[in-house]
Amino acid sequence: MSVRFNGLVLGPLAALVLAGCQETTTTAARPRVDAPGVPVSVQSISGAPDQVTAHFAGLLGEAAAERKMEIVSGDKPARFRVRGYLTAQPTEDGQTALAFVWDVYDESKKRAQRVQGESLGKRGGGADPWAGIDQTIVAKAASESADAIASFLTTAPVPETKPDTKSKTRTAQADTEKKR
Repeated sequence: MSVRFNGLVLGPLAALVLAGCQETTTTAARPRVDAPGVPVSVQSISGAPDQVTAHFAGLLGEAAAERKMEIVSGDKPARFRVRGYLTAQPTEDGQTALAFVWDVYDESKKRAQRVQGESLGKRGGGADPWAGIDQTIVAKAASESADAIASFLTTAPVPETKPDTKSKTRTAQADTEKKR
């Protein structure tokens, strides 16, 4: 026996499935990653209105703390420095996308990683795409940013430490004196 579905059954089913996909990201779903002990300095977040930037920065700090990331101020030593950019733009289907890009720089100021993604906001932001970005979307983008940065931190190679030649010399001298 064969069962045939027509548009009256598949149409509503497809609508229900798609309704659950309103807030998606282009970043792959990442499990939350903890990255303790790696000092990171957030150098800048640009591209968004001041109010959005301040809200995003606060949420990013909270998300980083949840992941045990060590965020240090700009004048403190940091293993990595990050610079971020946020933008809002309308999508083809009428929603608004909040896109983020993070460049992670190592101690020698070379870009070590670029992290990027986007979260979809509500429909009909009007002429100003930032009007389509609500606090939920900002929080989601901050959380995903922290996940992506923490994920990089846990896989980043540890810089080689140069041996302290003075301590080796002292040890060698102490060994020589003990033999006498």
